[in-house]
Amino acid sequence: ETETKSTRKEAVDDVEQARDTTAKVQRPDRRYLQAAPAISIMTKRKHGHELIVRTDPNSNAVLTEPIQGPQMMDPHAQKFTTGKAEENLQFDPETFKKQRTRFQREGKAVGPNQEATVVRTTLGYNANRLRQFELQEEERKKRPRLDTKTKEKEPLVYGSDDEAVYGVWAPPSKEEQWHAENSLTAIQKGGLESLSEEQLAEREYIKERDRLQGVQEEEKEEMSGFERLMERKMAHLLPPKMPGDSDEAMEPKTTFHGKAETDYKGQSWLAPPSGLASIARGEPLEMDHHKCFVPKKCVHRFTGHNKGVQRIRLFPKTGHLLLSGGLDGKCKVWSIPERTVMRTYEGHRAAVRDVQFNHDGSKFVSASFDRFLRLWDTESGEVLQTFGNKKVPYCVEFYPHDDNFFVVGYSDSKIVTYDATTGDITQEYNHHLAPVNSIVFVDDNGTTKMVTSSDDKKVLVWEWDIGVPVKYISDPSMHSMPCLVMHPSHQYFVGQSLDNTICVFQAGNRFALQKKKKFSGHQVAGYACEPGFSPDGQYLVSGDGKGKLFFWDWKRHKILQKYKAHDNGPAIDCVWHPLDPSVVFTCGWDGIIKMWQ
Repeated sequence: ETETKSTRKEAVDDVEQARDTTAKVQRPDRRYLQAAPAISIMTKRKHGHELIVRTDPNSNAVLTEPIQGPQMMDPHAQKFTTGKAEENLQFDPETFKKQRTRFQREGKAVGPNQEATVVRTTLGYNANRLRQFELQEEERKKRPRLDTKTKEKEPLVYGSDDEAVYGVWAPPSKEEQWHAENSLTAIQKGGLESLSEEQLAEREYIKERDRLQGVQEEEKEEMSGFERLMERKMAHLLPPKMPGDSDEAMEPKTTFHGKAETDYKGQSWLAPPSGLASIARGEPLEMDHHKCFVPKKCVHRFTGHNKGVQRIRLFPKTGHLLLSGGLDGKCKVWSIPERTVMRTYEGHRAAVRDVQFNHDGSKFVSASFDRFLRLWDTESGEVLQTFGNKKVPYCVEFYPHDDNFFVVGYSDSKIVTYDATTGDITQEYNHHLAPVNSIVFVDDNGTTKMVTSSDDKKVLVWEWDIGVPVKYISDPSMHSMPCLVMHPSHQYFVGQSLDNTICVFQAGNRFALQKKKKFSGHQVAGYACEPGFSPDGQYLVSGDGKGKLFFWDWKRHKILQKYKAHDNGPAIDCVWHPLDPSVVFTCGWDGIIKMWQ
């Protein structure tokens, strides 16, 4: 019984050992038989790699490794006398390349294994796409091939009566066409002497006309090229000049809105009210009894502009009329006592940048983004003169001693003096490096000097009619000052600095910056908000970029009052009435002019 158990145990061990041996024999070493699974192919397409995946039925393993061509060298292969190993050429490179190309085009190919398994993909391909590809291939095969080498066979026999082809009605042959195209003209045969006098004169006229036209076109191209260069240089500051824009100013027109242009006495509507005639004649006003006060509220709103209002100016000395320049390209004159618009002046295609009365109010100049300036007659609305040099005018100021001259600051960094009568340019000042923003005149020891500011953060002082600056004010801490305003005492002038402060300069002598005098608290960065003074010089007023209105005490530099003046943009300009002690006018980009008292 013990022997029987031991015999059975030995038999079981022999069976298990044979089973293990058989398993080891049936399991091949994949490291030497195949370089990679035989069913996976990777192809590179436009939107990434597509990997063909198949599950091995024996092991249920996912085979994803791409084949890199023929299988690797088998180190256990039979050795020859040459010492080289025999390669396993089961799938040669040409066949692999051919099947890979077929796989990329049709989505199916023969796998690189002994069974020649057909590999398909569903990544990027579907049955409909494969069907469409097969249909396209069939249609392409059905198309007839065009053989460009074969020529149409000519008939062997021509009819003798075929006149439509070879008779008198036949089209000209190639030789006849060539002779007709290259035949000599009458001038080539007989020379210019064969032409009549009228023909010779006409030839000379056409030649001269073409020459002049070519010269004009060259000049126009040169000028337009320079203008395009300047436009690109200052594109962030200037409105674009469209190809369809005309180089001519628009036809001006004016509309009178009052009851009558003259009253019962025959006086013009420009005449000041009774009691102010002496002031209009230039008699001095005693400022000792003209103490000013800060206004408390808005008492009236002037509406009429379709867009924002950029600049307002009061009638000189009396202030009974208000001139406004709007972003709608219109200028308007308003009556302060009647609180209504009197006349509208339309003469610009683009927004008005600045307006300025002359010293008696009979004329005014408007400067617009359409690159034109116009001199208007205030009473009749007639355009007396039109000026322009294809640059954008930024500011206008009349010469204080002669209304016949006014200066303009342009976008090309030049300051130009115009003669209002003839329209000629009498002087150019060209030392700024950026567009000129503001001009103010200063009396210095009996001589009149001109102070200008620019985007180049410099303030220059000029002698009148001399094109070289006499003073150069520049400091590393200075910012651009888009507006300069003279103090009523003519001892100081202020500049609206873009670092949210108002700087004070001495007018005359050294033109020194008064560092201890500085007004702040408002936000004007990015806007050309023009400040103003009370007639007695005690108060400084300015708007800011958020539509607020600020009042400062001139001596103490403190904010006395601030109001919310305008919506949807800045309070861009403000002026103090020259006679009423507490009347201030403001304008903004909301299109409203407000009267504060």
